[in-house]
Amino acid sequence: MTSDSELIPLRRTIQPYVGQTIILGGFTVFSAFVFIKTSESAFLWAPAVPWLLFGVFIVCFGMKYRVLWDQESVVMRASGGPERCIRFDEITSVKNEVSSAGDVLAQSRPFRRIAVYRNGGPNGFVDISLRHLKLEDIQELLGAIRKSRPDLDVPKISI
Repeated sequence: MTSDSELIPLRRTIQPYVGQTIILGGFTVFSAFVFIKTSESAFLWAPAVPWLLFGVFIVCFGMKYRVLWDQESVVMRASGGPERCIRFDEITSVKNEVSSAGDVLAQSRPFRRIAVYRNGGPNGFVDISLRHLKLEDIQELLGAIRKSRPDLDVPKISI
């Protein structure tokens, strides 16, 4: 595998976090409104815990998920799991997938993803989230895989 300085990271997008931020923002505004009406200081502290948990979740889990690639391989780094590297010549299939109910409950894989597979055990795949990563970057990676492996059926994604 090549060094990090030669790997191209897929850039992140804020899309998965917008809804949660809006909900927490609304809760914060509501809490401030109730504080103004009732002078109960507990309402000022009520939003602190959800914001703290949201921040910890993003930093501990969301920011550790990375997909990097070069002209020979694709690498996934995620919180709680080993680094997975699949060389283009090891790829057995590339699929556009949606999580099963079990995956959603376990939160073990991105809900909508491009999955790159190779033969070999439970770590024989790299997940490329279609919500957490920029579609333009994913398209570029898929183009590199197509160029390197014209024998594979590589899905196309629309931007």
